[in-house]
Amino acid sequence: MDKRHYAIYGGSFDPVHNGHIALASHASSECGIDKVIFMPAYVSPFKQDRRVTPGADRVRMIESVLRYHPSFCVSRYELSKEGPSYTVETLRHWSRLLGGKLSFILGYDSVMQVDTWYCGEEILRNYSLITARRPDTDDAAGIEKIRYLREKYDADITVMKMEPVDASSSEIRRRVRDGESLDGLVPPEVERYIARHDLYKEI
Repeated sequence: MDKRHYAIYGGSFDPVHNGHIALASHASSECGIDKVIFMPAYVSPFKQDRRVTPGADRVRMIESVLRYHPSFCVSRYELSKEGPSYTVETLRHWSRLLGGKLSFILGYDSVMQVDTWYCGEEILRNYSLITARRPDTDDAAGIEKIRYLREKYDADITVMKMEPVDASSSEIRRRVRDGESLDGLVPPEVERYIARHDLYKEI
């Protein structure tokens, strides 16, 4: 029997940045995750009105940071499906495929909304969620919402003890467009890839 602990880390990763890496690294060490599977979405249901960088570029940027932790890997599963990526469908697929425990890593702001997602109740009842506080999120409101989700859905939600990393993909894209520095926001490999392929220059 597979006793390993796996975690899906879903998102657009447009681009992957230091906040993503920190959250995944802490999940691996603090929660005993054996394999963190970065799962770039083909199209997020919440971002269908925004142009998304081609999946091949987003995957290559993730591949360039896999060396930062031995537990990291990337899957093209949602990209190969095409169409909107619903978290519950991905979790159902991987829970059947993998024999061990399966958790879901998500940002603190996403935890506040997960009960409104497609089949959000199923996600909350059937899968362990792992998150950490973000700099721009109201702590009091977050604590109250997590308490509510735990009580209503018997949700297993871990809020990790880590320093918030002030990085967002939208801010990185804006900085590239405006010719500003990306210091402290993305690993050097990702910054080089963005420059080499002229990503995020257009609005």
